[in-house]
Amino acid sequence: MLIEPAWVDVRDPIERIFALLARYRLLLELTHCGYGCPIGSLALELHEPDPVVRQLLASNFSGWIDQVENCLIDARKVLGRDLDTRRTASFVLTVMEGAVMQARTYRDLRPFDAAIATLRDHFNMLQRAATRTELA
Repeated sequence: MLIEPAWVDVRDPIERIFALLARYRLLLELTHCGYGCPIGSLALELHEPDPVVRQLLASNFSGWIDQVENCLIDARKVLGRDLDTRRTASFVLTVMEGAVMQARTYRDLRPFDAAIATLRDHFNMLQRAATRTELA
């Protein structure tokens, strides 16, 4: 529902990640910051989820992380071979969920935009570090 439309014309693996985040932003914008990640919202609402429900929620998050991790694996040449792709993909999910939560809370896109800009800065730093390592 989110990944395929976001990635339809995007080839660069890093830009795929940001296209997915831009898709979330668009949904926030269209709903005046009312849209939220349905799975994230459900996970937050459940005080003590049933093990089966928790497993399903975790499976969804893992699938999202898998997709982002595949992008990071494809981008290893520019991000650095030593990058922990799984941990970084989980970090991207954390940034997205937090950015959506803040935008919904404040009913303002600025917190979302700031979080995504900081994530972009992080990726730019990784690219610069990988380039320096490659040149050394």
